[in-house]
Amino acid sequence: MPDVSPQAAPDYTPWALRTLQRFYGYDSFRGRQLEVITAILNRRDVLAVMPTGAGKSVCYQIPACAAGKGGHPALVLVITPLRALMHDQVNQLNARGIPAALIDSATGREDYTRIQQAIRRGAVRLLYVSPERLTAPGFVRFCQSIRIRLIAVDEAHCVFQWGQDFRPDYLGIADFIEQLPERPVVAAFTATATPETRTGIIRNLRLRDPLSAAAGFDRPNLFFDRRRVNGKTERTEYVIDYARRHSGESGIVYCMSRDRTEELTEALKDAGVNAEYFHARMDETRKTRVQDGFLNDDIDVITATTAFGMGVDKPDVRWVINDSVPSSMEEYYQEAGRAGRDGQPATCTLLWSEFDFELHRRRIKDSVGTALADEDDRKRAKEAALARSRAMERYCDASACLRGQILRYFGDRPESASCGACGYCTRRQAAADVRSRTDGHGGRAPSRTVVVESMVVDPQLKTRIAAYVRNIYAEQGHGYGVAKIVNAIQGSRSLNVTGCGLDRVDGYGSAPHATSAQIRAAVKQLLSDGVLVHGEHKALEPADPTARPRTS
Repeated sequence: MPDVSPQAAPDYTPWALRTLQRFYGYDSFRGRQLEVITAILNRRDVLAVMPTGAGKSVCYQIPACAAGKGGHPALVLVITPLRALMHDQVNQLNARGIPAALIDSATGREDYTRIQQAIRRGAVRLLYVSPERLTAPGFVRFCQSIRIRLIAVDEAHCVFQWGQDFRPDYLGIADFIEQLPERPVVAAFTATATPETRTGIIRNLRLRDPLSAAAGFDRPNLFFDRRRVNGKTERTEYVIDYARRHSGESGIVYCMSRDRTEELTEALKDAGVNAEYFHARMDETRKTRVQDGFLNDDIDVITATTAFGMGVDKPDVRWVINDSVPSSMEEYYQEAGRAGRDGQPATCTLLWSEFDFELHRRRIKDSVGTALADEDDRKRAKEAALARSRAMERYCDASACLRGQILRYFGDRPESASCGACGYCTRRQAAADVRSRTDGHGGRAPSRTVVVESMVVDPQLKTRIAAYVRNIYAEQGHGYGVAKIVNAIQGSRSLNVTGCGLDRVDGYGSAPHATSAQIRAAVKQLLSDGVLVHGEHKALEPADPTARPRTS
């Protein structure tokens, strides 16, 4: 094993490959794993953004096998909010011959002392704790008395104040590190982080000249789709039909509430599907039974709240259905990313309705940011939550490649305008094939033409609508529903229009010859483009009231 002192040669590839083969049975690393491991062994901070299934844990577990000064192993401290991940990884590491331990709220005094003694004599390589543990004075004193070579921060996006999963305890990690007699290497790991979130992670963890290793977010084996549904009954029928058509495959259905998981499981069982539910209200014995049953293929389908699957290593999940819309693209991609971790084809389907977004707006208005003392902070937290919800709304309503929507959100660039492997692209291609057979040639429509539900959208109509909505917002401070906008821009003199003063706003009657269907199609495209957004009660508002309307 190499000496990881600063004077050592920087090429750890041969040793890392031998260690990987010895403990994990693999002959090669994936993606940027080796680059991250090498940086850590060369004592450089790291921010690693790797999608679910990319093998983040290997990046800090391999360095734990390296010797420190004098040939004695140095401790790797892993900070994670996921209790299930702690237990699973500690069990797996010990089974592989890499000594690991965890300290959580269930750790008794005797076990706590035993773990400390084992760490002091070098018998533990990795210690897993929650971020709350870092504020315990006794734990801080213990860490000050030992040598910590690496601190691995899992789910590092939780340190970003304006993110959906912000945990205040994560802000204490940097202060904890400052209290140590020797600063360890700090490696932050997350599966989903926009460029803004990455900047926040680096700042709040006080990373020093970190290697920023952002693996591509694309998961080519995943087929993305979304389905608009009307009401709970239609959602339930879709899930049951899908599960029955994919009998024997492992699947996860993510639900918005614990009650919904139980209700949906009962419906699935009544339909002959081998299903169980999983949520935080269950006792630990039942959680373990359900989780183990799913891992061992004794249970085919799990209906679960968002917590399920984090840290659970089941690579052969063939499909994931979101029974309702997650509150952010980060949450959605993490949940969808539970599928196909073995690299084989898998399907991710999002069921949505406009009511989902009404619930989002209601929750944001009533609860987001309420714990913050500063009014500006509360306002910023609500704005950030609304922006995340609007990104999900654009995804659901997009007339464009779904994979491209996801990749652009996370700062990636799609290879082409059409991936050919998502619901939008395959249906569009199928429609083109039908037209080709019908008209006798295979020519494509001009690239500047946008098709929304078989409706050609006139770019000038989009410009007029965007300008009119912006002018309404500038004059009245709020927007109106699409029905009013349709009537007003057509020049209607109905009381529905004149009673609101819409006939006195510049842009009124600017599309007198457009049909209602054409205007609605143009509005849908403007929402998809991010030019317009839905405000309270589905009112159309400009995404940026000060900007000139975009037409692309």
